[in-house]
Amino acid sequence: MVDPHNFSAMPNERRDTGRAHVAIEADLRKVGRTSFKVLVTDLSCTGCRADTLAKTYVDDRVWITLPGFAPIEAIIRRSDHEGFGAEWHTPMHESVFDHIKARFPDMFR
Repeated sequence: MVDPHNFSAMPNERRDTGRAHVAIEADLRKVGRTSFKVLVTDLSCTGCRADTLAKTYVDDRVWITLPGFAPIEAIIRRSDHEGFGAEWHTPMHESVFDHIKARFPDMFR
C-alpha cells in the first residue's frame, strides 16, 4: 500500500495537487537558529518552493512563517543554489490554502 504522506515514495502524484505561483516574503527558521527572509514562489497544500541565498540542506527540519499565519513545520526535500523545495509536516487544509491564495493572488494569471 502506498503511504500518501511519504513524499519521496510518490513525488509525481504529490506534486499534482493544486499549486499557486506566488511571491510571498516569508520567514524561514531552522532548528536552533534565528529566522531569515525567503521568497515563496510556489505553494501547494503539501509544500512550497522558495528562493533564498542562504544554504539549506535536504532533510533539514524548518518552520516557514507566511505573513499573518502561524509557523508551518516543513522538511527540506530539494535544495540548490537558487533555493529549496519543502514538504509540509502536515498537509495544509484546503481552506487555508484557498485563503492564502486569495490573500496573495497568483502571479501568472
